[in-house]
Amino acid sequence: MTTKQKGLLCAILGPVFWGVSGNVAEYLFTLPDITPHWLVGMRLIGSGLLLLVWCLLTQRREMMSVWHQPKMIGQLLAFGLLGVLVSQYTYFSAVKTSNAPTATIIQYSGPILIIIYLALRHHQLPRRVDVISIVLAVVGTYLLVTQGHWNSLAISPAGVWWGLGAGVGAALYTLLPRELLKHYNARIVTGWAMLFAGVLMFPTTLFQSWPKLTMVVVLGTLFVTVFGTMGAYLLYIQSLKYLAPTTVGMLGVFEPLTATFVSILVFGTRFGVAEIIGATLVLMTTFLQTLPAKKRLKHPVPHNPNVKL
Repeated sequence: MTTKQKGLLCAILGPVFWGVSGNVAEYLFTLPDITPHWLVGMRLIGSGLLLLVWCLLTQRREMMSVWHQPKMIGQLLAFGLLGVLVSQYTYFSAVKTSNAPTATIIQYSGPILIIIYLALRHHQLPRRVDVISIVLAVVGTYLLVTQGHWNSLAISPAGVWWGLGAGVGAALYTLLPRELLKHYNARIVTGWAMLFAGVLMFPTTLFQSWPKLTMVVVLGTLFVTVFGTMGAYLLYIQSLKYLAPTTVGMLGVFEPLTATFVSILVFGTRFGVAEIIGATLVLMTTFLQTLPAKKRLKHPVPHNPNVKL
């Protein structure tokens, strides 16, 4: 197998694991006492510990270095609270109140929010391709949540708001650790941020009603934590060794495609023409953002090496 083939395999398998993880969470939410709060708390603590153990085995000297700079500590804690915790909680709440494919696709509005934020912050007009991306994302999201009927919603209002919140969370997740990632490895930053977010949630998770820990619940939670988080993330990081970030970004479309395929196959979810068109328009923004342009923003949309953890 060539290095390019290895890169393609890793870049596809990572999003596939993320997509299936959303479907597994969707199923878990149908069981008694499993809430987004409980699942996110378990996932964050488990994933954070797994990543830090990995760093302990591979980057022991660097692991504690982030705690030596007060400025970096503040940024790390902000990333854990506003980036990791917000993006995780809103996404899984969107899965519970709608479904995995819809939540995943609406979350793809995150880069559009980043474009708008950077344009306003730096008083700079977006590129033409950015404007087209914004229009496509807005129209696509509208079709997805209304099925083309302007006076009704195809999913619950809570599903819409949590989905849009997941888009905001994805934007925060990308923007907040930019300075940290200039100085520290992404695995270390993400591991500490996830553990911090999980510890914040643990007191309330501990005292809420816990689900009965059947084999299905344990295996489902382990899949979401191990394969849907650490495994997918490490595959993503590995793919960047062999492929350009733009290529890896485009292959991220396998996440919503996988979530949609599994949802149709397992849950019997059906999508109408308007929803398919809407999803296609939202996902097209990913491809548009990888196109070369003569006029570049001084502050382009950042590529997030943490991607979707």
